[in-house]
Amino acid sequence: MQILVLEDFPNIVVEHLDYLKKKQHRIFTLDDFHKPEEIEVIVVRSAISVDRKLLDQYPKVKYVCRVWSGLDHIDLKECEKRDIDIVSTPGANSDSVADITLGAILELMRNFSRRGYDWLENRFTYMWTEISSRTVWIVWFWNIWKKVYERLLGFWVKKFLIYDPLVPQDFIESHQNCEYVKNKNDIFKNCNIISFHVPLLDSTRNFFWKKEFKLLAEDVIIANTSRWGIINENKLIEYLEENEFAGAYLDVWEEEPSDPKTELLELPNCIVSPHIWAMTWEAEKRMHYFEILDK
Repeated sequence: MQILVLEDFPNIVVEHLDYLKKKQHRIFTLDDFHKPEEIEVIVVRSAISVDRKLLDQYPKVKYVCRVWSGLDHIDLKECEKRDIDIVSTPGANSDSVADITLGAILELMRNFSRRGYDWLENRFTYMWTEISSRTVWIVWFWNIWKKVYERLLGFWVKKFLIYDPLVPQDFIESHQNCEYVKNKNDIFKNCNIISFHVPLLDSTRNFFWKKEFKLLAEDVIIANTSRWGIINENKLIEYLEENEFAGAYLDVWEEEPSDPKTELLELPNCIVSPHIWAMTWEAEKRMHYFEILDK
């Protein structure tokens, strides 16, 4: 097959796709001479929209390979109409995302990176809580849920709340400290840590908007490593400004790169990063492996 890498970092992607050359596949970047009408596979991350306009340029495409997870920039209906298969690597970055999620939660709870500055300025004003006393809601399920759950369980987290009617009862019973909650509002009222790992779908867009913030306690830690459209930015800023013991970790933005003037960058109880925390050497290798092409 002839494979075209549509990427901002084509050399890195091509390097990770080197295993495909053993299968006699030919790999091109936009800088290489290639014939669009002969391309059968296109490889993308998240910066390029796969829509009708793009697909019209490559009429023989059979597969769209999505490095990492999330399909909100791919026109699924258009691909289905053209009988194009979408191939992604869900779960490939679960370990790296779970690692940084745990680290961010601990930092927001104990603020240890700033303790040196407090010491120099002779400020010792806070008493902190232990993670073992916290109730956690990991929003989503399967791959990432399991990884974050395992790490937090190692800290003897008090309780994990589950709000998903598709989760079987025997699963909940077989996992330590898990409890099913029927009413979503009850979760917002009772959890201390909320970790978002969801795709941006119609069912998740605006999921955490206005009324939900009113239900929160004053010390909730919110981590979002999924997609931006899930949380209302203005309400999040208000919540963090009004509650100094609350905290947020954000690795995703409405616009990427984000607006450098956003108030979130100025808040002492908010940690931000430029959508990079899935990027480890191990995850990169897993995210570029497409089994359907390795045959």
